[in-house]
Amino acid sequence: MVGLYTEILTGAGMTFEVTQAHRSAFAEDGIVKLAGAIDRVLFEELHSCWDWSVQHPGPIASGKPHGEEIFFVDNGNPDARPMYESLVSRSPFPQIAADLWQSSFVGFYAEEIFWKTGSAGDTHWHQDTVYSPWGGEHWCNFWIPLDAMSGEQSIRVVRGSHHGIMYDGYSFNSPDPTDPLWGDAGNFPRLPDISAELRRDPNSWDVKSFDVEPGDVVVLHSHCLHSGGGADAETLPERRNMVLRFFGDKSHYSEHLPSMEGMYDHKPIKAANGGVLKDGDPYRPAGVPNLIA
Repeated sequence: MVGLYTEILTGAGMTFEVTQAHRSAFAEDGIVKLAGAIDRVLFEELHSCWDWSVQHPGPIASGKPHGEEIFFVDNGNPDARPMYESLVSRSPFPQIAADLWQSSFVGFYAEEIFWKTGSAGDTHWHQDTVYSPWGGEHWCNFWIPLDAMSGEQSIRVVRGSHHGIMYDGYSFNSPDPTDPLWGDAGNFPRLPDISAELRRDPNSWDVKSFDVEPGDVVVLHSHCLHSGGGADAETLPERRNMVLRFFGDKSHYSEHLPSMEGMYDHKPIKAANGGVLKDGDPYRPAGVPNLIA
């Protein structure tokens, strides 16, 4: 499959320059497209990592990577971490994040893998920050397409929502895309049904997205309300992408989440300077190096 993209990905070892326009778009909108930020060599390695992740699902993978219709997601596979740490340490991504934020620290958080085929639907609207014990200005998702996609099929955000309300998460246990993750245990307003409201009135939410092709990166703030498009038998029979998350100077540990058993029962995180991270501490977990030092 990689060979199909060699005409698009013509460079190797190129340097991508972050401009003030990129910084302003990320700061104000919460999303920016970095066209052609990935050269052919890096793309091939990203593709190989994606393949490995599909073939070796982690403990919290969702869906099966086989069948006529696939909706597969894997996130933070501990067995995959050495591979992704090696990749990002040799990639331009940490320096790009540093330049976008003007940060002196960039740490790698985790990877996430998406694979949709057939008529697999959209990923429901959500914010990453209501699932994880962290926050701050310097968090971002490097959303990386392995296939060409339209703006409706790629990643969409509510423009500027990284400055706004933290809604409850989606439970993943109901066809209702607003079904609360935390409910009465938390102190979050219920998610609106953004997709339904957009169907009734396309101007009801200020949504930003981009047409993308292999070699592009879309960077979004992790607190943005965002949704990923689905596959389509006619126009996008296979939709593949990965996400690499990073954090910088202005990131902190946050105790905003209630206690819950299961995959969202967050354990104490060892701090780089000893002890464990506490509410408001800079997000500096033990064993996570500064990738631009």
